[in-house]
Amino acid sequence: MTVNLRKLPLSDAIAWVDESPVALLSLGIPRCPASRALEASLEAIAESRPDLPVARVVLSSPGDWALRETMLWPREIRVSRSSVPVLVVMRDGMRAALRHGSARAQVLDAWLSTEIGPPAHAVAGGITASESAVMEETAKRRTQHMDVKGRREPGL
Repeated sequence: MTVNLRKLPLSDAIAWVDESPVALLSLGIPRCPASRALEASLEAIAESRPDLPVARVVLSSPGDWALRETMLWPREIRVSRSSVPVLVVMRDGMRAALRHGSARAQVLDAWLSTEIGPPAHAVAGGITASESAVMEETAKRRTQHMDVKGRREPGL
C-alpha cells in the first residue's frame, strides 16, 4: 500500500483528510463487491497521485453509521447502505464533489482530473491486476446481488 492510501476508522479518516487542502474520502461497506472493487482501483489512484491523501473507510458497525450525523452530514456528505460505495473529493474539510459506485481506476482518474486536475503519473489504461483479481474474487457475490435485484424488479 502506498503511503498516501490509508484504511482508517471514520473519525481518523476525517481528521487526516482535514489536514490537507484537497483529499479523497472513500466510504464502503463489508462484503460489498463494488466496495471491494473500489479498494483495488484506489491503489492505482494513490500511486498516480502521490500528493493526494486517499482515505478508505469501511462502515461496518452501528457505531460507524451513527457517526454520520456528526462526521459526515456537517460536511454535506449524505450516505446510506444503499448508496455505497461513495467517493468524495474534500476541499478544506468539506465535500467538493461526490461520486457513487465503483469503476476502473482509469475512469475514476478521469473524474478526478475534472475535479482536481491531472495526476502526477498517468493511470494505466484498461483493468489493473488488482482490479482483475477482485473481479474474480467477487464474481459469485456479484451474481448473487444481481439475482436478488432481479427478483425485486417488477415484471422480472
